[in-house]
Amino acid sequence: MSKRHQYVDLLASLPALPATPFGREPLPISAIRLEHRLEALSAVHRDSLRRLETLLDWQHLGLDVSTDAYLQRYRQAAPQLAEHGVNDLVETMLERHTLVTALRRRRLDEPAPGLGEAWGFGPRLAHISAHWQASLFGVGAVFPWLSEARDHLEHDRPRELERLLLEESWRLLTRARRHDRFDFREVVIYWLRWRLIAAWQRYNAEAAERRLQADIERGLGDYGALFAGERE
Repeated sequence: MSKRHQYVDLLASLPALPATPFGREPLPISAIRLEHRLEALSAVHRDSLRRLETLLDWQHLGLDVSTDAYLQRYRQAAPQLAEHGVNDLVETMLERHTLVTALRRRRLDEPAPGLGEAWGFGPRLAHISAHWQASLFGVGAVFPWLSEARDHLEHDRPRELERLLLEESWRLLTRARRHDRFDFREVVIYWLRWRLIAAWQRYNAEAAERRLQADIERGLGDYGALFAGERE
């Protein structure tokens, strides 16, 4: 079977995902079932998917992993990811993370990253540093979403920022789909889109839990202090 049709059976077995990650409907396939379906991948493709997950999930790295160490992990994984046709997807997401990091650093009045400093990803690091005081680092025309992201940061709107970034990732993956192919890249795109939906649902659930806890504490008033130890 040709590479472009290598995973036709696997992709045909996966249920269609919602048209938007922000709907109320539950995920059409659980994490456990999806993981089970992905066992149909070849050994090398399963390894690439594991490398992708490690790069995209910061909890895999530990809080003590430096940017230098993370960059080294990415450089080690990049050739294999490129060979399997998915490195461009990772690079785009990491560059978006870099731009938001730059906005946050500048908002804290940090100076521009120094020459040779390992602080982000993408081909525009030197340009961003050279245009540190420019409103959108001189790349606003390339990244139309950056202006809105800056506004959300400046006005302390984390939920809106999270939604914007997720929406941009969703658009990227939607554009990257090729309906005439059933290869590893299409499997990865499905997996990434599934993760975006799961992330938004998890974000909403955590936000709802925080609101509920705040409501409880407001309702308890001074008695809330009596139960503080039970939550620690």
